[in-house]
Amino acid sequence: MVYSTWIKQLQSFAFILSSFVIFVQSDVPRPRGVSLSKASLYSPTKDFTCFDGTVTIPFSYVNDDYCDCFDGSDEPGTSACLNGVFHCTNAGHRPQNIPSSRVNDGVCDCCDGTDEYTEPNACSNTCEELGKEARAEAQRLAELHKAGSHLKVELIEKGNQKRSEMAEQLSQLEKDKAEAEKIKAEKEALKNELEAKENEALKVYREAEEQERQKKAEQERVDVLKESTEHFERYDSNNDGMLTVDEIKVVNVFDKNKDGEVDEEEIQYFFGENESVDKDIFMATTWPLLKPLLMMEQGMFKPAQDDEEVDPEAEAEDPSRDDTEDLGTDDENLDVDLPQEDTHDQELEQEHTRTYDDETQKLVDEATEARRQLTDAERTVREIESNIRTIKDNLEKDYGLHQEFATLDGQCFEYDDKEYVYKLCLFQKVTQKSKNGGGEVGLGNWGEWAGDDNKYSVMKYTNGVGCWNGPNRMTTVNVHCGLETKLLSVTEPYRCEYKIDLSTPAACDESNSGQQHDSHDEL
Repeated sequence: MVYSTWIKQLQSFAFILSSFVIFVQSDVPRPRGVSLSKASLYSPTKDFTCFDGTVTIPFSYVNDDYCDCFDGSDEPGTSACLNGVFHCTNAGHRPQNIPSSRVNDGVCDCCDGTDEYTEPNACSNTCEELGKEARAEAQRLAELHKAGSHLKVELIEKGNQKRSEMAEQLSQLEKDKAEAEKIKAEKEALKNELEAKENEALKVYREAEEQERQKKAEQERVDVLKESTEHFERYDSNNDGMLTVDEIKVVNVFDKNKDGEVDEEEIQYFFGENESVDKDIFMATTWPLLKPLLMMEQGMFKPAQDDEEVDPEAEAEDPSRDDTEDLGTDDENLDVDLPQEDTHDQELEQEHTRTYDDETQKLVDEATEARRQLTDAERTVREIESNIRTIKDNLEKDYGLHQEFATLDGQCFEYDDKEYVYKLCLFQKVTQKSKNGGGEVGLGNWGEWAGDDNKYSVMKYTNGVGCWNGPNRMTTVNVHCGLETKLLSVTEPYRCEYKIDLSTPAACDESNSGQQHDSHDEL
C-alpha cells in the first residue's frame, strides 16, 4: 500500500513538472508556427537564411504572408508557401506539425487553435481535455505493456528452450541419419548379394520356361499356318494359288452382315484394294479378320449383344443395324484370337507362384526379405531427412529478438464474422472458409516481418489463392500488445488484400510503451 501511494505521488509530481516545462518552453520568444527545437534558427537580431541555404532575407520578411524561400521555411505561420510547415505547440497535449496551407483555412487543426489566429474565437482550446485522455490512454498502455512484459518473459524462456531442444533434436537426427544410411548400405549390399545368388538359381528355371515359351509360340505359329492354309485352299476353288473376289463371293463366311451376298464393302474389308490375294497375303491380312467370324459361326464365342435371339423381321425393319457393331473394331476382333505375350505383371506373378526345389525356394525367400528390409531402411532415411529439413527451416525462422514468438509457430487462431471463419496459423498460413459451406481458401502463406519502425509489428502472408481475374490473395497481420494471443479483427480494405489485428504478450515491451504515444519535440 505504501509503495502504491509513493508511485501515485511520483506520477503527480512528474505531471506537474512536465506542465511547468511546457509553460516555460511555450513562452520562449519565436515566430508563430515555429517549434522550440527550431527557435534558434529564427533570431530577430539577424537576417534569416532559408533552411535550404539558397536565400538570406531580412528577418522582417518572416511570416509576412509572402513566400521568399523555395523550401517555405520563411512562412511557418502563414499559408503563403505550399510546402511550409506550421507547428502547433498544443500545451497540455502533444505538439503537432501540419502543412502551412491549413493555416487560417477555417478548420481547427491544432487543439490549441493557433492555426486559426485570424479568428481568435473560431477554435476552442481542447488540449487539456485531449491531453488528459491521451495520458490516460498512455497510462493504460503502459500498464498493459508492463503486465504483458511479464508474460513475454515466459514466452522468451519457452522460446529459447524450444530452440535449444530443436538444436538438440537436429544433432540427434544427424547422428540417426548417419546410422540409418549405414544400415541402408548394409541392407543394399546384402540384397545385391542374395539377388545374385537368386538369379543364378533361377536361371535354370527361366531358361527352361523360355524354351517352353518359344516351343509353345512355334507350335501356335505352325497351327495358325496350318489352319489358315487349309481355309485358303478350301476357298481357292480353282487351285491356282490365288484367292479372287469371285471365289469369296460364294463363301458364306465372307458375308459379314448375313444379307445373302458379299458386297463391295465386305470385299474391301477383307481384300483392301486388291482384286485377289495369294496365300501369304491371305495369312497376314485376311485370315486375322476372317477367323473371328468363323469362331462365331462355330459358337466358340458370342458378343454380349447376341445372348438373346435376334428377330429377323425386326432386323429387317431396322436397316441402320450393322452386325459389325457386335463384332467391335477390326483390332478388337483380331485381338480375340491371337495369342498374347505375358505382361511384366504376369511375369512377376508367375515368379511368385512358381514351384521350386527347397534350396532354390530358400534363396528366393531370403532375397525377398532382403528387398523388403532395404525398402524399410530407405523409408527410414527419407523420414529422418524430412524431419531434419523441418527443424532446419524452423531454426532459420525469425522468431523475434529474443525468440519470443517461437512457441507461437503453428498455433492457429480463428475469427468469426457474419459470412466467414478466418484462421491464422502463425508462421504458416491464413485461410478463409464460408459459413455456407465449401472448402478453405488460402489468403496467404508465411512470408516475412514487415514493420517500419518496429520490424516485429507487422507480419506478411503472401501467395494465397488467386482472385478471379485478380492477383493472388495476401494478408497483413498487425501485431499488438495484449495479455492473450487472439485475433481482434479481420477486414478486407482492398480487393484480395486482407488485414488482421492480432494481440499477443510477445509484442509487449515495457521500455517502449511510453514512446509509442509520445512524439514530443518540445519536452
